[in-house]
Order: sequence, then structure tokens, then C-alpha cells
Amino acid sequence: MKKRALYFLLFLTLTIGTCFSQEVYKGQIVVKKQLFTKHDNLFHVEMSVDYEGVKLPSNESLTFSPIIKNGDKSLELPSVLINGPQKQKVFRRKQTLKSRNKGLRMDAPAIVVKDNKKKSRSFSYKVDIPYQDWMTGSALYIETKECGCNGKEAQVYHDKLADGLDITRAPKSIVSSETDRSILSWVNPIAPLAEDAKFLKVKGVIPMNQTINIWGNKNEEKQNYEIYYRLRDAIQNVAALSGSTLVGVKLKAFTSPIGDFRKNEKKGFERSLSLKEYLRSTHVSGKSPIDLVWISEDWDSIKTLVKGSDMMFKDAVLDIIQTVDVEKGRERMLADLADGIPYKYLKNKVFNQIDRVEYSIEYSRLSVNPEDGKLLLKTTPNSLSLTDFFAVANSYSKGSAEYNDVFDLAARLFPDNAIANINAAGIALTKKDVKKARKYLERFSTLPAASCNMGILCLLEGNVDKAEVYLEMAKAAGVSEASSVLNFIKNKNK
Repeated sequence: MKKRALYFLLFLTLTIGTCFSQEVYKGQIVVKKQLFTKHDNLFHVEMSVDYEGVKLPSNESLTFSPIIKNGDKSLELPSVLINGPQKQKVFRRKQTLKSRNKGLRMDAPAIVVKDNKKKSRSFSYKVDIPYQDWMTGSALYIETKECGCNGKEAQVYHDKLADGLDITRAPKSIVSSETDRSILSWVNPIAPLAEDAKFLKVKGVIPMNQTINIWGNKNEEKQNYEIYYRLRDAIQNVAALSGSTLVGVKLKAFTSPIGDFRKNEKKGFERSLSLKEYLRSTHVSGKSPIDLVWISEDWDSIKTLVKGSDMMFKDAVLDIIQTVDVEKGRERMLADLADGIPYKYLKNKVFNQIDRVEYSIEYSRLSVNPEDGKLLLKTTPNSLSLTDFFAVANSYSKGSAEYNDVFDLAARLFPDNAIANINAAGIALTKKDVKKARKYLERFSTLPAASCNMGILCLLEGNVDKAEVYLEMAKAAGVSEASSVLNFIKNKNK
């Protein structure tokens, strides 16, 4: 008797790490790092899958389906469909057409992967399903099904991957409420680099969406003045900051794709020269340079806005944007789609949000003292450097609400700065907010500066072995707090 899971959680990510390997599907697919755990009445199955050896033509596909069996009972887990590039286009268009018919259920796999031979051909398979007693001691099979395309006979292959599954309980954190104060002492913020104190940026956006064809010649003078006026005010605000020196101004203009692409490119080039010359003539930035980049047709923003909209035929529109080149008639195909209904929506609801000028005012400034920094924090927080934030935070008691808020705000204002994110993760760790801490640390987990916080995070998540690896790295780098955490683990494991 075959049953499907009532619900599941499935994620695909890049494959990392290996424990052991087994081959399936004629030896062309390698399955690594198998893990089976039970937690809160959920059975967790995890494996890394490498399909580098699969010879998949562009117009064919392959379905990867794990199956759990024990005696006469079996459960097919969510499948993964690997599509060749051409097969993926066909699949997406069929999916879009089916979804238009209300009430029609789509016979689709849980996850669809587009095969790209230029990128890593691997994924991590993770699924949580409701646990049943018969699953302990069961066997795990992999069913690999060919599509039967191009006149070929569809072949189905079954390979046993594991037998007598030993389902263990997921590890629990050894940290309890009694160690809250210890966590606070383990997590210490890292001082920003010297260059973080010197160069600062103030960013802003000047919307220019009064009309559909906003960059037409008749509006040029009005637009130039509007950009100058807004930019002048922003630069004056920077100049008013004590000890600040303007370094330069960077502008990036974005326009909507109405009309011929080549003409839009030419018009954008001419318009950028005109705007730059006008701003220079006004001496808005003094002797500091002005750099201007012009994006004639901002399709990236259009795609983002369409994804977040409730427009009709959204999937079909996204498919055209992603697969049809601009020079090969992308806009024409959008205009022809569904009697022009989606394109009318784009013109009325989307294109008028595209036209804008983004600016970045770069300046240097001496660090402020903590008391002045507290005042600026309330009025113009984006005028503070990361070094200023560090000084202001440390003027409060460690662990206080004010202390925590300053580090959190620094991470929001400096989202790409490693130290700002590592320090904000530390604040989250003191609150045992592992989800927030991992969000801050994810991009910077390989940096030595993040090792101690990564170790504490893994410890809170219950992965003691991994925690020890990160903490030993931090200890080797001279982080004294890492030694304290390692001693804590050692004493708990006695």
C-alpha cells in the first residue's frame, strides 16, 4: 500500500560536505551525506545529490523520487524534476496555461530544477514528513524515471540507498536558562575597521514618474531642476555635519522600456550627457566628481514588481522576461500576449514606478564622541559611521535595550558590512534568537571574525560537534571567549 505524505517541508540548496557516497541511476547520480532523524513527531530525511554524471539532452527530463519501504507499507517522498533547458521552457509554459483554468490541479513535482551545465549540478534534498512507527528499520529506495521523450521508451530505475534505517532523535541544545549570563559574556562585539570610520555614504531616490514617457525632451528642463534641487538639499545636509568633507556623488538613472530598445539606448546616452553637464554647471557638488550611470530599460525592477503583483498572466509575463532577449522582441511579445491585457497593466501599474534617479553621496568625516552620536542617532542615523555606532553602543550597559538597539540599527544601515552583521548576530545570540542570528551570519560564516559567534550559534542549535570546530578556529585566532565556551562544553559533557 502506497501513501503520500500529508504535508512536507522541502528545500533545495547547494551541496556542502560529504560523509559517504552511493551511486544510483546507472552510476550517473551520486548520493552523499545521508541523515535520518526524528523530532517533534516529524521524520527528517536529508541527503546531498550530485548529478554531474547525468547526460541530459536539452529537451529531456529526469524525475528523482525517494521512497521509504517496510514490508507491505511504503511512502513516496516529494519528487525532484530535473529539466533540460528547452524542457524547462516547455514545462513553465504548460504550467502557466494550466493554472489559468480554475479548479484544475496541476500534476507537478514538488520541486523543479533547471539543469545548467555551467553551474554546479548538485542539490541538497531535505524533507520533513509525519512519523509513523513502521518507518523505523525501513529501507530507502531511489526511483529515477526518464521522460520517454524524443521517441525513446521511458525507463524507470529502482536503487536501494539504505536499509534498516536507524532513526535517531535530533540533538538538543545543552544550553539552558541558567547559562543566559554566560552567553552574554561569550559574545563580545568586534571593533570596526579603520576605513569604516573614514568613508561614509548617504543614499536616496528621486522618483521621476509624473508621466509615462518621463524622459521626453519637453520635460528635460523641469527634470534637471528637480534632480538638482533634491541633490542640493541632500549634499547640504551632509555638509552641515561637523568635520565632514564631500568625496563625490554617484548617480544611477533608471527608465521604463517603452518603444524601440536601440532608440531608448541612444536617448538615454544623450540624456545622461545633458544631465551631467547641467549638474556640473550648477556646481552642486563643488569640485567633487559626479559619476552618472544610465539604465535605459530597467527590466530587473520590472521583474521584481511583477513577482510581487497580483496581475493576470503573471507567470507568462515572467517567463517572457526571463527567456526572450530584449533585442529579439521581448516588449513586442508582451504586447501581443493575451490581447494586450498584461502589457496594459505593465504600462499603467509597473512602468510608472521604474523612472527614478538613485544617488549616493560619498564623504569622509571625523568620528563623533558618544554623546553627539546619541543626538545624531535620533535625527540622522545614516550620518553615523560604523565606528560611531560602536562607540555609542558601548556607552550603554552591555545587554541593555539601548545597547542592543544600536547594534541592530547598525546592521540595518550597513547590510553588506561583515562586522555590522556579526555584531548584530551576537545580540540575537544573547536573546537565544537562533533564526535571526543565522540570518545575520549566513553570508559571513567562513570569515575568521565570525567563528566564535558561529560556534555559539551551532551550540544553541544543538550541533555540539560543529560548534567545537568553529570555536577551535576562534580560539586559534586568539578569541578568549571561545576558550570559555569550549570549557563550558567540556564540563557539560563530563
